[in-house]
Amino acid sequence: MGAVLLEFYNEYRVLAQHIASVLLALAIWRRGAAPERWLIGLFIATMVAPVYVFRALGLGNLHVGQYAWVAVSIDVVALAAFVVVALNANRNYPLWIAGLQLVAIGAYAAHGLIDSVSLLAFLVLSAGPAYCQLVLIFAGFVRHVRRQQKFGQYRDWRTTGNHKPLFQT
Repeated sequence: MGAVLLEFYNEYRVLAQHIASVLLALAIWRRGAAPERWLIGLFIATMVAPVYVFRALGLGNLHVGQYAWVAVSIDVVALAAFVVVALNANRNYPLWIAGLQLVAIGAYAAHGLIDSVSLLAFLVLSAGPAYCQLVLIFAGFVRHVRRQQKFGQYRDWRTTGNHKPLFQT
């Protein structure tokens, strides 16, 4: 029974993650603030959409093979974007999301430098942080909604001195 459940989980985990991402995006678009919208938008644009683009073009697995450089490039762009949001958002959890993206990039570096890294370990370290990022975006969204219900509106972006925030809402 346990082996059947594990096989079922492995077969549909990516689809379940993508469905959860889209449902969370819809909820965030309805009740979330700018940082949450940016984070889920970046997540879908860099973690979900490329998988379907690769499938539609018949290019195979995004993380292994001759087009793995595309996955690395997408993850580097995602890291830069997550860091920008994290440094400007009036929230703490985006820093964790950016940190998890750094773990994914570290997996590519380890795989590129060391030939003996097992494929399973590489795939867990490169794709695994996305699951944690999705959970963090959900938790941050829930905290935002609760904080807004308790205290009312609060600013989305940090302001330092006379500088305007990077993103305007």
